[in-house]
Amino acid sequence: MFNLDQLATLKAVVEDGTVASAAARLGYSPSAVSQQLARLESDARQVLMRKQGRNIVPTDAAHVLVRVAGEMASLEERARAELELLTYRVSGAITLGAFPTAVRGISVAAIAALHERHPGVTVTLRDAPPEPGLAGVARGDLDLALIHDWTEDHLQIPSGVVTSHLGTDPVDLVLPVGHRLAGQEIIDIADLDGENWVNDSPGICSRQLLQSLRDRALDYRISCVLDDYQSQVCATAYGLGLSLLPRLGREPLPDSVVAVPLVDPPTRRILIAYRRDSDQRPALQALVRELTAAWEGVAG
Repeated sequence: MFNLDQLATLKAVVEDGTVASAAARLGYSPSAVSQQLARLESDARQVLMRKQGRNIVPTDAAHVLVRVAGEMASLEERARAELELLTYRVSGAITLGAFPTAVRGISVAAIAALHERHPGVTVTLRDAPPEPGLAGVARGDLDLALIHDWTEDHLQIPSGVVTSHLGTDPVDLVLPVGHRLAGQEIIDIADLDGENWVNDSPGICSRQLLQSLRDRALDYRISCVLDDYQSQVCATAYGLGLSLLPRLGREPLPDSVVAVPLVDPPTRRILIAYRRDSDQRPALQALVRELTAAWEGVAG
């Protein structure tokens, strides 16, 4: 019988592409991962990985075992859900990933409420931007993730992962108080030709600003690439560029900047993502309820 840990190790190596990155994800040393693969090859009596230049690539036998590993992980999740249903109280361990504004805006409040209502549930909260969070759910590293995309730019949801829509979160324009438009009640992005901007690293978080500027054929320059919203606000306060700031999880702004609503603002969709095979787990359902209640508390 194949060892489940060894199958999971092979799956991680195939998904991540290298022994080193798989080891980092699994919390093992690279040598321990190599040993796991060697034992699995011995049990399978077939070569699982071949060298190709400086890289290693999976063989057909490896792909078979990776598929089986995914099926066994699904069976384990369904079994865990049925076992939790047999207990008289909601219990179990959940790993939740969330992007930073969702951590501040809803996650910590939801977890606190869950612990009070269901002390038998333990939650581990991890920082996870939308794309890594979604990938973590698909791989099984996370049980559930709060993710976001945009109303006009949706993330691709991996096979076996389902999402629940919490709501929408429009962004506002942040300007220095001395900017020519800082006194406006509402601003059209079309009026921001020739401006410098502070933006996120390439990905789902940055695409909407760039698309909005390009759709309006505006001249612009990205003066700062910063992934932390507080750093973006600081850069805006010192006149380095304008920035977009979501409302969810927003911390008080310094007196040196103002946040102004936009005409037809870029708007985030806030979603909960989890694997289809785990959606009957009482602990996961309880956390989804608390996250929904926390969202309704800040959005309503």
